[in-house]
Amino acid sequence: MSSDSLPFGDFRVRIDPWEVDYGDQTPLASTDDELNEQVDHEIEVADAKWETITPGGDAPPHHRVVFIDGVRRLEARIHARQGEQLIYGGFGSFAVGAAEVGNSSASFGALRVFRVAVLGAGERLPAPVQVRPNLIYQPESTPNSEVDGPLRHIQKSMRLAEATLARDLCSQNTLTIVDGPLSFEPERRGVALGYIKRVHELYLPKRFIPLLATLPSGARTPMFAIQTAKSGFARYSWFQRLEHPGPGATEMHGIVRLEVAANVGLDAARELANAATTWLPRTAPSRARDPRSPQNLLPIGALEQKLRAALGDARLFRRWIETLTAKEASRG
Repeated sequence: MSSDSLPFGDFRVRIDPWEVDYGDQTPLASTDDELNEQVDHEIEVADAKWETITPGGDAPPHHRVVFIDGVRRLEARIHARQGEQLIYGGFGSFAVGAAEVGNSSASFGALRVFRVAVLGAGERLPAPVQVRPNLIYQPESTPNSEVDGPLRHIQKSMRLAEATLARDLCSQNTLTIVDGPLSFEPERRGVALGYIKRVHELYLPKRFIPLLATLPSGARTPMFAIQTAKSGFARYSWFQRLEHPGPGATEMHGIVRLEVAANVGLDAARELANAATTWLPRTAPSRARDPRSPQNLLPIGALEQKLRAALGDARLFRRWIETLTAKEASRG
């Protein structure tokens, strides 16, 4: 990029002076989508026979287990004006990677870093933005015109990158555990689990809540089926507890939900559910090591640290972006 070129084309780009951790100065309207999923609670046992399942053994479900996770951040919010149109945007980065756990060892695997400059309202910057010689943001667009549309786009892009990496690493005799809901069916002979550590949607009738609240450590609920109406993607899912809550702690402490594509078959899904219920608690960190204990499993926590380091210093990146936008503004 020559010194005389305009980094943003016809857009007048200005940075929002508020730090991204505080959000934009414009209020954010909620855009939470309504869940449109069908749930069947009787795929493993009848509703009347729902009770705690405590499997035995503690061996991992496969010879090779690969954890997949991603981290993302917004380095700067921007406003882009083109004529009478004001567009919200943002500079952001995300990274996805893998941590492999064997019988007696653990190591980091593939790691992928992405930098994007996102504009909302279906608009896009004309070319990659070179903030520094080795720091280039690729232009992307989201149809969302709201203030947090670019951040939601970065979140969605990170999830897609996680799914792509998980597909790439799925192979025979490998269990791939994705941090978050499962969004794909493995095309090879590997198996993938979605690991949901923040439980917001229970999928259970109210009559099953006492069972979930009193679930012992190392136990699970019966499996249930979830099918997304729009895509038809079907999964088998279950809740399990990694650690019993202490006195006064919420009854949902240590509860996680897992899911596997229904195309593995009911028997294979049951075997996976039993193995995960007994083995995953062994990978849970102590409270002293991770404040999100026990849900933020040791391989996931270590991978998150690795990925955040790969993203670089957010404050420095923001300073460079501020310098670039100020330089453009000085040109009139």
